[in-house]
Amino acid sequence: HPQSDTHLLRKRVVWMIPVILGPHVPRNDRTAEELDDWSRIILLLFLPWRTPSDLRRIDESWTDAYSRQQHLFPAEHRTIIHNMTVLAECRDARDKVRLNRR
Repeated sequence: HPQSDTHLLRKRVVWMIPVILGPHVPRNDRTAEELDDWSRIILLLFLPWRTPSDLRRIDESWTDAYSRQQHLFPAEHRTIIHNMTVLAECRDARDKVRLNRR
């Protein structure tokens, strides 16, 4: 590798919890556009990759790429993904209750 003298990749000794900045992860049970965004984010977070082509083929949607590769996620990752989905549903329910109280 051309940068092997100055760059390296190593596994962390101390586990880190990533904090995702920006908008919330979209829900996967609404529009096709939101499902595609959700699929992209999940693949980016949970599959190892170096180039975008590691995640999806050029002629493939993010949703199709997720469907094709979801079996690669370990059980622990599937649990985290499920918890993220439940959190988004609860957040939406909370917002709906707040609107109804006004």
